[in-house]
Amino acid sequence: MNYDTDFLAGLRQRDPVTCTRFVFTFTPILEAKLRYKFTDQAIIEDLRNETFYRVLIQVDKNGVRDPAQFGSFVRGVCENVAHEHIRRTYSTGAWPEDLEPHDPEPAIDELLADKELRALLRSELRKLTHEEEKLITEIYFQEKDRRGMARERGISTSGLNVKLCRALKHLRTEFRKNQI
Repeated sequence: MNYDTDFLAGLRQRDPVTCTRFVFTFTPILEAKLRYKFTDQAIIEDLRNETFYRVLIQVDKNGVRDPAQFGSFVRGVCENVAHEHIRRTYSTGAWPEDLEPHDPEPAIDELLADKELRALLRSELRKLTHEEEKLITEIYFQEKDRRGMARERGISTSGLNVKLCRALKHLRTEFRKNQI
């Protein structure tokens, strides 16, 4: 839709036909834009109406520099209204005084459990064949590339994946024997 100075003059004078055209043209556009960010229909309607209000204020102040870019102007105002709502709604207050800052280091019990699990895993790996142990170690501990590993072994990547699945199955079996 093309907008011109006559359209903006009609909005400024609150011409019923022009205002109706403005609202009916931009309502679906703004609601679609707001639905992307919000799910509550009441909030979407409030923000859409706030956008219309702010656009009309700018039209009254001759704040629209380029009438041909009026559609972009309205969408930009809508974007600003949405961002303001998000900032207002989700802004964080002061931290409670009794709250301790987050410690980036893992808890000691997690470290111990992880260390015990790794030791158990390594002992179970030793029970597998040398090839299975080497395969699992290279993929999961040394993080080697599967394609390169397949080339080294002279097999396809699919063949390597089959061997890996079998090795992991044997590892699970050995692990379960130890757990029971």
